[in-house]
Amino acid sequence: MANRRPRLFTFASGGWVLAVAVGLTIAGVAWNLAPLFSPDRVRPRGDGRNPASYGFDLAHAIVPPERIASSGLVADALRALDDPATWSLAEIQGRYLVGDDKVIGVVFGGEARAYPLRVLVWHEVVNDVVAGVPIAVTYNAVSHGIAVFDRRAGGGTLTFRVSGLLYQSNLLMYDRQGESLWSQLQARAIAGPAAGTSLTVLPLSLSRWDAWSAAWPQTRVLAPLAAEREKYSRDLSGSFAGSEALRFPVDPMPPPGRPLKTVVFAPLEGEVVPLEVAPGERRLEVRGRSGTVPEAGLYAFWFAWYATRPAP
Repeated sequence: MANRRPRLFTFASGGWVLAVAVGLTIAGVAWNLAPLFSPDRVRPRGDGRNPASYGFDLAHAIVPPERIASSGLVADALRALDDPATWSLAEIQGRYLVGDDKVIGVVFGGEARAYPLRVLVWHEVVNDVVAGVPIAVTYNAVSHGIAVFDRRAGGGTLTFRVSGLLYQSNLLMYDRQGESLWSQLQARAIAGPAAGTSLTVLPLSLSRWDAWSAAWPQTRVLAPLAAEREKYSRDLSGSFAGSEALRFPVDPMPPPGRPLKTVVFAPLEGEVVPLEVAPGERRLEVRGRSGTVPEAGLYAFWFAWYATRPAP
């Protein structure tokens, strides 16, 4: 009888180990892929291109629906924060903020709180309560829109999320309760069941951290999410402010004479105030009204304010 070649892998010689390993690998892959085919899987809302794919009711929008655009992100790609943790100055100990970091500062009932822009740029909306006042602190980098709202509207207290949609290159939030779309710079719902309902704009300050912490030493500060602290060091706002180029549709454009990305402060009463920009900087080194005493109003790039709230 001819000699047979020995089998390299047999059950007896240890081939079972390889078989088990392959089986476990297949099982692991199947386990990881199973959620993709589950009927209960939460699918992303929106396709990053077509506003109609996001599922919001645009049929009776009070702004031209064709001017609502996708930001390129699905809904909730930027995670809004609810009742976030805060730190005292002692807890920060210089390991979180530096002096020229920009913060949105609020004061209610003697209680001061600060929200760093480099954290907000990754969340856009913070649903918080300060001294019993339910507020939404909002920041949109592409329009430099900054506003703080009272979340009480329409007979209830709303919780806001990031829709992934823009109107005039500015943030559209949506509320969890009725899924209406809310324009940040118009301070009102522009589509959905609450269309036409306004939000109360609250006093805020856009300040350097060193100035704010010196003026309000008892302030508490929005704490970073531990799992996301690495990205907070990356500056997204500079990429939008560094040129006159616009990334999303805007109409009408402002008249010539003022740079499109001049930062303006729009008080609730009075004229829009353009803020100076530090020489050589196109970022957020704003002066003038960038103080530490909160004032009711909104900040934005000039082009976004003009398009969203055009002069009569």
